[in-house]
Amino acid sequence: MKPEDSRAVRRLMRLPFLILLLSGLSSCRQKDLSSDHQKPADTHQNITTQNPDIDQSLSLSTENLRSKTGIYTLENGGKSLASRLWLFDNAEKTIDIQYYSFAKDKTGLIASDRIVLAADRGVKVRILIDDAASRMYSYEIQLLNTHENIDIRIYNAGLMLGRLDRRLKKLSENYNRLLRRMHNKTVTIDDKICITGGRNIADEYFDFDDRFNFRDRDVILFGKAVSDVKKSFELFWNDSLTVPYSKLSGKSKKAKRDEPKNFEDMHKKANESYSKEMKEYAKLFPKEITEAQKANQFIWVDQVSFVSDIPGKNEDRKERKGGICNDSIMSLIKQAKTFIDIQSPYFITTEVSEALIKETVDRGVKIRLLTNSLASIDNIEAFSGYQKDRETILKAGVDIFEFKPDSKVRFKLMIPEVQAPLNYKPVYGLHSKTIVIDGYITVIGSYNLDPRSDNYNTECFTIIRSREVAKILSGYLEEEILPENSWHVDQKFNPDAKAGIKKRIKSFTKKIIPKKLL
Repeated sequence: MKPEDSRAVRRLMRLPFLILLLSGLSSCRQKDLSSDHQKPADTHQNITTQNPDIDQSLSLSTENLRSKTGIYTLENGGKSLASRLWLFDNAEKTIDIQYYSFAKDKTGLIASDRIVLAADRGVKVRILIDDAASRMYSYEIQLLNTHENIDIRIYNAGLMLGRLDRRLKKLSENYNRLLRRMHNKTVTIDDKICITGGRNIADEYFDFDDRFNFRDRDVILFGKAVSDVKKSFELFWNDSLTVPYSKLSGKSKKAKRDEPKNFEDMHKKANESYSKEMKEYAKLFPKEITEAQKANQFIWVDQVSFVSDIPGKNEDRKERKGGICNDSIMSLIKQAKTFIDIQSPYFITTEVSEALIKETVDRGVKIRLLTNSLASIDNIEAFSGYQKDRETILKAGVDIFEFKPDSKVRFKLMIPEVQAPLNYKPVYGLHSKTIVIDGYITVIGSYNLDPRSDNYNTECFTIIRSREVAKILSGYLEEEILPENSWHVDQKFNPDAKAGIKKRIKSFTKKIIPKKLL
């Protein structure tokens, strides 16, 4: 269970009386997937895919953009935010945003501000967020939605956003889908550049939080594979589970802005939060891309696939288990020949996955796992699920490393200007989701190796078939399993005692939660 999932589930647990009431509404009908998953209308019509200005700014080859996919990973949290801000500032036609969680903190405010400024230039902006994990208030979303060039839609509505009566109506329609959330994370600019990976929009994903930050990873896709991201976005945007925010708020999209000065307030507050250092990082993004190409850190790849679950995930499947992403991961593991390196914040096994792990190791494939320790994780429910089966995983032959909350690699990956004013260092937890197989296949995305990603949440990831990219990612993993960054776990040692007593007690008590919900 992701930290943002944990918050969502806690919200659900506060509604037991409502769930009991709704469980009696047997007249609620399941949606007809055969009609909902037809090819959607393309709401960005007649948009050219060539943008000379942005191509030239980033020194991108027009021919490569047409026939290949450029790959560049974003390891540094602050620079990952800066890359988004530069792209918002330089978008010419469209910005499509799909996120599980979009917060109203510093980074959310700065991002919202740059989005509004892009819309002021005439850029068409579409924002799709999940209802349960929303960390903005309704009035903040309503403000953005009043802009004539910004459209906001909500996936699987009924819990958090909109007028109470309209939320309850949607909840009555979707009560059997309360745990099924949209965990996809993509930002697509002008239909040809996309950032996708593990980060949501919130301070802790970009090194801005005072108490806890994530070591996370995104990948920027340039060119060919972005068309697959667009197809997935259109599928979600036009699905019946997705609702225009105006239908939840009861306020017409055509309504004139009630308080134009609120945008002025947003610009003012965002400018106060947008430091000189961050502005400089954003300004230098084109130089970063140019230098990455020269240093062979930016790789043009022939075989890149963007994989995404469909809206509703598996409602057309027997027992409503699995999905496109789960099928793809299972297939890749079964085809592995020499080694699988896994970096996942949560690793919660089932009987099926335990059997697959054992079968894979038995046929000579080496599996290494880097995941959170109890000391570094912020989601104790998820850790308790892993903790129950850690010994079984070890006995199956998996080599386990657990991330340290004070790992030295954070000084290399975090922007120093953000943390410098503090007289202490925030906890550093693992959130990146990456798999490297046989030194050739790399998977980067939103998918955790746990039952929620398997069966409940819609997920997405990029499969990259390139030895050059795999080598780059393996280098990061090798560094992060060093003793200065992680503990090496075996059947005689685990670092649970390094966590505080409160965490250990909570982890023990959380073991009563069924793994299928984690």
